[in-house]
Amino acid sequence: MYLIVIGAGDIGSSLVELALKAGHDVVVIEADKDRAEHVAASLDALVLNAAIAEDGIMEEAGAERADAFIATTGDDSTNLMAMFLGQEYGIRRLTSIVNQAHHRRLFERLNVHVLVDPEVIVARHLLDMVMHPRVKDVAILGEREQLLEVTISESSALVGQRYVELSGLKTLPAETFIVCIERDKRVLQAAEDPRLQAGDVLILLARRPLSEEELEIFTGGA
Repeated sequence: MYLIVIGAGDIGSSLVELALKAGHDVVVIEADKDRAEHVAASLDALVLNAAIAEDGIMEEAGAERADAFIATTGDDSTNLMAMFLGQEYGIRRLTSIVNQAHHRRLFERLNVHVLVDPEVIVARHLLDMVMHPRVKDVAILGEREQLLEVTISESSALVGQRYVELSGLKTLPAETFIVCIERDKRVLQAAEDPRLQAGDVLILLARRPLSEEELEIFTGGA
């Protein structure tokens, strides 16, 4: 994909780095000279040191062939201007950070996908990791849902259980589903009906926040 990213702060730079690693082509537009120079020196992306409203900058960034336009600055007015321009150039995928929640409707009127209060989301993520120290990772989905990555321990009661039995196992936490099993860098499909082994990584979808005690069925309380 061809991506244009507005802003080279912490979030923008991390986004660009991830996109490049995934094989995407990325152009960065950053108004601050020092930030622009830093990103240009550290990442293999075209970096344009300019304000988003500067004449000709969209053409220079190749907006006519962009697949997605992403605004990551800490200024909602800048992000909103970027989304207006993205819409004018017919870019189908418009995504923006919204720093002030009460601005959300302005962005949504442009059919922009929004991420509201990113600092709060990061804080929630960190808190969940603190609350679940034996979980490899936790992602927040919506208001209550969680996507968790849990490693099966040797003392887990699930060791030896077959995949097809797990969905009906009453000892699993309520409203929790196994999305897939990862073993030796390979995703095991339900059709293979594997038996769980210590060291297997389960990707879980929980419809509600899980307590540390509920996760002991997977971690064995270790």
